[in-house]
Amino acid sequence: MNSQIRLYLQQIQFQGSLEPTIQLLGKLQTKHLLTIPYENLDVALNRGISFAIPDLFQKIIINRRGGNCFELNILFSWLLRELGFSVTNRYAQFWRNVAENTPVEEIPMHQLLLVNDAGQSYISDVGVGALAPCKPVPLIAGHQHREGRELYKVERDEINGWMLFEQAKQNWRLLYSFRDDANDAMFAPRLSKQKNKIAMIRTAHGRHTMMNNEFRIYEGSSLTTYTTQNDKEWLQALQRFFHITLHA
Repeated sequence: MNSQIRLYLQQIQFQGSLEPTIQLLGKLQTKHLLTIPYENLDVALNRGISFAIPDLFQKIIINRRGGNCFELNILFSWLLRELGFSVTNRYAQFWRNVAENTPVEEIPMHQLLLVNDAGQSYISDVGVGALAPCKPVPLIAGHQHREGRELYKVERDEINGWMLFEQAKQNWRLLYSFRDDANDAMFAPRLSKQKNKIAMIRTAHGRHTMMNNEFRIYEGSSLTTYTTQNDKEWLQALQRFFHITLHA
């Protein structure tokens, strides 16, 4: 094991066998979601971002930051390939909280991973931050995937291709969709449109979210909201709830 892999595994607090099985993928994905946050702070603060592996490794592993879906899944796919997994990066359209009449060209873009194990493809995704599967989801039309109180299902049609739905208040809501050929890098520039400062991370009993200066702490069925009043409080809360330290 080289030193970069060792540092990555230390960052996500993983110990154990590294045989590239679907069981290992599930453990790595869950650990990743519990330790590395989704955050768009570089984009929102007009800082440059890079999708090059050395830059992503420096930012996320060495500097202990998070990233957006592209950054997180690109670096995670690198880890998986280094460990011997067969991985394909896929671009998707992200439908959660999108108004019904939104033009297709304005639908947020997302990146996810398809991991092949013994001839079966699985969706593996560490780039959502909010509620989304913590374990690999078999890419099988009609398959339902339950994790605790969360329920997801996979469907496929001619227009959208593969679709991952989430159950919300007894209704199915489309989370994201992607096609088998959705690997066109032209989608990436849509990242620059997000102006709000956002951070999200799963926890053992819930999740933490941040929108600008409002922090929400979900623990089981309880919700605590904390609003910071100045930059100092905001930076302290960012470190407390997401373990992120911003440098000038």
